[in-house]
Amino acid sequence: MESDRTRETGNRTGARLFFYILGICILALGLTLSTKTKLGASAIIAVAFSISELSGIRLGDATFILYCFFIAVEIVLHLLPGKRAPSDVKKQLVIDLLQLPFSIVFTRLLNLYAAVIPAPEALPARIAVLVLAIILIGCGAALTLDMRLVASPGDGIVQAVSDRTGLELGLTKNIVDISCVAFTCILTLVCARRIIGIGIGTLAGMLGTGRVIAAFNRRFGPYLIPLGKRPERDLGNTTPGKRA
Repeated sequence: MESDRTRETGNRTGARLFFYILGICILALGLTLSTKTKLGASAIIAVAFSISELSGIRLGDATFILYCFFIAVEIVLHLLPGKRAPSDVKKQLVIDLLQLPFSIVFTRLLNLYAAVIPAPEALPARIAVLVLAIILIGCGAALTLDMRLVASPGDGIVQAVSDRTGLELGLTKNIVDISCVAFTCILTLVCARRIIGIGIGTLAGMLGTGRVIAAFNRRFGPYLIPLGKRPERDLGNTTPGKRA
């Protein structure tokens, strides 16, 4: 019985890791494609894309800098006095720091995809790639979130702000996205006298990604979401006063 339970736990862990890594790869591909369309990147990546375009550094490197900033903000928010017990704060700080190795791997994927994927030229092709990018971003985000392992710093900062302010998670996500769009517009207007990285694709991504996640989870959630949940203890053979 114990060996069967151990084997089942190992299989679940392996499946979670597989789908989590698959989600990371799909998400990075979708975000890269969104920048290739020149129709506007997703809200958070638009910040990194504009920095990349203005400074000449690679997209993945600019994203890594942005993610490090997000992680630092999360740590500060979680260290502020609050209702959490010290042990809970320590656990949360470990979770925050685990986003750093995630960021290293994820941003290297961005650099790889950016180097090998050509940018479409014709407008119909750019629109088609944008639609594909939104679908991939939604599917990749759903996979990584459903596995309940390490969140991306983009999701982590939203959760941290929501926890600290008490705002609903969806509203907090909208505020973070709008803030990123506003920052990108101001930065690029000041430095380049034109808007870089923001366009119809940004709005389409903000509206469409959530719908893709919802559709993905309706179709595949019953099979994937249980993998991300901690299995309940098997109490079927346990009676009061007697251990199985």
